Amino acid sequence: MRIARSSLTSGLGYSNAMDPNLGSVRHGFIEAVKKMDRQDGLVLRELHKRNLVAVQRSTSDPQRTTIDNLAAAIDLRVDDVETSLRHLQSMDFFDQQQVGNMDWYVNPTFREFMRACYPEVIPK
Repeated sequence: MRIARSSLTSGLGYSNAMDPNLGSVRHGFIEAVKKMDRQDGLVLRELHKRNLVAVQRSTSDPQRTTIDNLAAAIDLRVDDVETSLRHLQSMDFFDQQQVGNMDWYVNPTFREFMRACYPEVIPK
C-alpha cells in the first residue's frame, strides 16, 4: 500500500474505511484507500474538516479554497496538492470544470467516502 499505515490508522481516520466488517463501507472505498498516497489523505481530510466545496485557482467564497491556501494549511508544496487533486479526480472524488482554469468540486463520492472514514466528524 502506498499510504503509510501509521497515517491511515492514526491521524487520518481511514481505518474505518479499511474495516471490512463495517457493512456501510463500500468495497470501492477500500480499494481507493489502497491507491492513495499520504498527500491525498491530507487533502481529503482538510477539505472535509473545513467543509469546503471546491478548490479553485482564485476565490473569495468562504466555502471554497485555492490550491495555495490548501497547500499552506497542510504544509505541502502547491504542486504536491495539485498532483493529489488530479489523482483523486481520476478516482472520481471530484467533479472538474475547466473554464480557463481547472477547478475541483467535491461530489457525492467524496462526501460518502469521508462519512465512511470519519463517521464521528461533523464538518464545520
